[in-house]
Amino acid sequence: MNGRRATTLVASREIRERLRSKAFIASTVLILALLGVSALLVRLVDPHETYRVAVTAPAPTGLAGALERAAQPFDDAKVRLRTVESAAAGRRLLEEKGVDALLLLSADKLVFRQNVDVKAAAVADAAVRALRNELPPTPALTTATLHPPEHEPGDAAVLVAYAGSLLLFMSLAFYGQWVISGVVEEKNNRVVEVILSAVRPRDLLAGKVIGIGLLGFAQLALIAGLAAGMLVAGVFDAPAGLGVDIALVIPWFVLGFALYAVAYAVAGALASSQQNAETAGQPVTYALLAVYFAGYVALASDPEGLLASVLTVFPLTAPLVLPARSALVGVPLWQHLLAAVLVLAAIYALVRFAGRVYALGLLHGGSGLGLRAAWRIARAH
Repeated sequence: MNGRRATTLVASREIRERLRSKAFIASTVLILALLGVSALLVRLVDPHETYRVAVTAPAPTGLAGALERAAQPFDDAKVRLRTVESAAAGRRLLEEKGVDALLLLSADKLVFRQNVDVKAAAVADAAVRALRNELPPTPALTTATLHPPEHEPGDAAVLVAYAGSLLLFMSLAFYGQWVISGVVEEKNNRVVEVILSAVRPRDLLAGKVIGIGLLGFAQLALIAGLAAGMLVAGVFDAPAGLGVDIALVIPWFVLGFALYAVAYAVAGALASSQQNAETAGQPVTYALLAVYFAGYVALASDPEGLLASVLTVFPLTAPLVLPARSALVGVPLWQHLLAAVLVLAAIYALVRFAGRVYALGLLHGGSGLGLRAAWRIARAH
């Protein structure tokens, strides 16, 4: 039997077995339920955004009401208006972060501290138009800042960067445990001896990783589909660029799973029973956890710094760091390509390294076999 057919048969068998598993069905239902509950909580407890606006005295009659009405289309946002004695006093208050914007009606200008808030500017512009009975196309207000604008990631970028990275970490760890449990179950039932008589160990390894990876991908796609439906229905806000940032997570889930699932499969082959399968997989899980926190710290401290750049292309960290950093500050094309090449090379090297160890571990009986001992015996053979 050639390698491609053997890999396909193993993957198909893995998918059939998992689809019949109550654990797979229960986990899917649980994740979908958690997504639904999170949507409900957002609707119940998400506070309305409040824009604090200062205006120089004397404030026009009806300005506060016009601002409130103009803010209603923006998810019932609130506006808190404050009158200041002069433009200089307003600028000091803005500098001290006492307000978010300063409205200078005499100059038809809305001043922000460092970055223009597009929603706040739209609210103020609509309110001033309403007071003056003006119509488009010319804007009623121009915007300005006290300091040169600084790039700041939007809410969508931060959400995708950190929540997406956490989702990737949890998915890799969760589906990695599937790989371990599947390998140990076959080993304890001695089914693997029959399989290895017809299938090469590396084809068995590849089929198992591909089968579980496809199931994991399908489960995540189902969750993403439900989330997209909620976005369309207006349950969540859908900021611009969200789809592009999320799309980048998909290929890196595939690459990350391929990389770490091979390591989890070897850990399962070295375990002696289901009882110590979790212990056997701990080194991989701890390595994954360390990678996640290293990426989180690097991105939180300086997403454009040297450490973040290195972790973007380093094979073990790239699947978690690159999508997050791309959402926050953007990643040059050459770094995308370099990271993909290095991860693919690492996957190839790990499969080559793991092939012999995996085969020896599957056929080893009795107590668990250590990785160093397994590799030493494998090299001797």
